[in-house]
Amino acid sequence: MKSFQCLVFLVFSVVSFGQSDKVFYEIIQTKEFTKKELKAVWKELKTPELVMPINSGFRFVDINYYTTWHDGSRILASGFLMVPTEKLKETSSELIYHHGTKMSKARGINIKNGEQFICAGFAAEGYVVYFPDYIGLGRGEKFHLYQHAPTQSSSSMDLIRAARQYLKDIGYITDSRLFITGYSQGGHAALGLHKTIQEGYTNEFNVAASSPMSGAYDMSGVQRECMFRPYEFPSYFPYLMRAFDEVYDLFDEEFSSLFLSPYDEVVNNYYTGDCDIWEINPLLPEIPIAALKPEAKAKYLKEGENLNRILKVISENNVYDWTPEKPVQLCYCESDEQVNYQNAIVAYDHMRKRGSKNVYLKSGGKKFDHFQCSAFSSIYTKLFFESVRNGKKKPKGNFFKRSLVKTASVLNAGYYRRTYNKENMPLFMKHE
Repeated sequence: MKSFQCLVFLVFSVVSFGQSDKVFYEIIQTKEFTKKELKAVWKELKTPELVMPINSGFRFVDINYYTTWHDGSRILASGFLMVPTEKLKETSSELIYHHGTKMSKARGINIKNGEQFICAGFAAEGYVVYFPDYIGLGRGEKFHLYQHAPTQSSSSMDLIRAARQYLKDIGYITDSRLFITGYSQGGHAALGLHKTIQEGYTNEFNVAASSPMSGAYDMSGVQRECMFRPYEFPSYFPYLMRAFDEVYDLFDEEFSSLFLSPYDEVVNNYYTGDCDIWEINPLLPEIPIAALKPEAKAKYLKEGENLNRILKVISENNVYDWTPEKPVQLCYCESDEQVNYQNAIVAYDHMRKRGSKNVYLKSGGKKFDHFQCSAFSSIYTKLFFESVRNGKKKPKGNFFKRSLVKTASVLNAGYYRRTYNKENMPLFMKHE
């Protein structure tokens, strides 16, 4: 592997998606993390190197690139890239990690942040890691198209294209094997990206395996039920409906006019990219659908022959009904209160019935809620990918390491407690 050259701020002409052409990217900032610094972080966060090895330091790159809005027009997007800085025995593989639900555009470099820490773990092991903000978040233009599978996939592929151009320009070579993962919304994005690539981009992206974690794959079925009962995160419902109204012209009325007062003001004033989940949840009713006016529910939630518009477009963004050709591990936790673990069961059952023999289910822990589940699911994902890289026919990961993780999850299940407030926010949701 060639050593890193001096970083040059490059702006190339925007091109088509041909791999032989130059792709636009702009480097905003970089930060180097040495193995010594990473060891200190691991120690502070009580993370054993046995399950999260530190084989290399890495360069953390903040990057701008172009992607497309749902209508095909070009827009700016942003993301991160982590590139190992030391010569390793093996050429680096590529890995893309998709983050969970965010409503605030704010972000920065902080590898002690839960999801950045997960990415740092992969980079320290030797993967080149891609970490997209998605459309409309970070420095991205427009607003975020929440859970919209096509633009999640296209923005991810465009980040990989831009990052690959950057790697080419600095003389960094990967083995071109792509591993796909992500948590929560990122689980939906990860499985959707794998599906998109298999159905049309295998000549450009060589997917080795994917490990979606706690994603809402069955949005029109299992996950839809959350909108009709008490739910601790009612902010997701307007977020989703606003995105789908933009893409599908879902409603005849002005979007905010569908909501009862004072929820119409919440929809207008709080989904601006300046506020996050914790600020919005307390402002909405405990049962998400109760925020809609009765006439809106009557008009748009009809069943039977006139299947409601909302359900139709949500169904188009389910990501489970296909036949993976490469290994897929679906991670979940049975006590997940945000994303019903049956999403993973539904996806697994459909894929197996369609003939997939290399789809696996993995519980991160029976007693873990959504936030707690992320840490253990991420470790199981690392072990799964490691075994795929090593050519194992049944890629479950090293037995000894799996046993350690399982023991740790059992011991910790009674220790964690929910901390769903902004002042005492779980590490996983911090986005400094």
